[in-house]
Amino acid sequence: MTKEELIDKIKKLLALSDSSNPHEAAAALARAQKLMEKYNIESKEINADNGIDEIKLKTLSSISTQLIMSKLLNIIRKAFGVEPILHTNNSRVTNISLIGPADILESCEYIFTVLSRQAAFAIGEYTKMMDGEIYLETARNASFMCELQTKTPSFYNTVYGSQLTNLSCIMNEISMNNDAVFRNRTYKILGEKFKKLRNLGYLRVSVGFERGLKRIFTSIAKEKKQGFIQGYFNSISEKICEYAQPFEIQENIDKYISDKHPDLSEVRRHSVYNTFAAYQAYQKGVSEGNKVSLNSAIKDYAPKMDAIGMK
Repeated sequence: MTKEELIDKIKKLLALSDSSNPHEAAAALARAQKLMEKYNIESKEINADNGIDEIKLKTLSSISTQLIMSKLLNIIRKAFGVEPILHTNNSRVTNISLIGPADILESCEYIFTVLSRQAAFAIGEYTKMMDGEIYLETARNASFMCELQTKTPSFYNTVYGSQLTNLSCIMNEISMNNDAVFRNRTYKILGEKFKKLRNLGYLRVSVGFERGLKRIFTSIAKEKKQGFIQGYFNSISEKICEYAQPFEIQENIDKYISDKHPDLSEVRRHSVYNTFAAYQAYQKGVSEGNKVSLNSAIKDYAPKMDAIGMK
């Protein structure tokens, strides 16, 4: 048995010494003490992690991309000073680990759950509206409309041609109405219509044109969704005052990671929005993120901790 295995065994015995069964607790403590005496193990070696622990949490499948998880965990890191690790499978994040002082990890778990559910809902709601936005944005793009009309007139006529007047009226209604509920409902209805017309249009063009058009719309949707995600999490992060762990605790966290996760690799960063459509989505993400407040969750669930500093 190696020294590390021996220390692990002693730790397990000490954990059993907290048993509600007095006989079991006493026996476990006695065995732990005998092992420490026999192999000259000091208590400081048993407590080498200095109160640092790790919890492993499952992610929601709807927000398990590395982009979303990295953004969400950056907020946890900033608010609590803990270190997160992403566990991936086929580019999806299946689990995450949070490493830090044991007495705050339960609070971190709760906030992770709250943020995950809120983010899943916000991103899901925006995704439902996104096709409607794309329909209007592409319809008012004169160069795109001209190219479609020239190269794929059958697709243009099916999806846009007879709808342009109606789409123009809808644009005006949205621009003049500040009611978010009305706008969201309009975008969702319009998005469903766009998907149906698009599918009909694909049937009337060659396979090559169909693939090309799908790539265009998928690219627009991807940029818009990423823009929304960036705005959503950035707006939450900007409201939180950064919590810095004391130097000694940060050293202990770093040592824990070095010992327990020696092969850890850094998650790649994602670029920010780079088109006007994605910028608009970013601004919508900012608006949704501004609605999120963590202070009440902290006060309700973790009375031992101060509320997260909010700017």
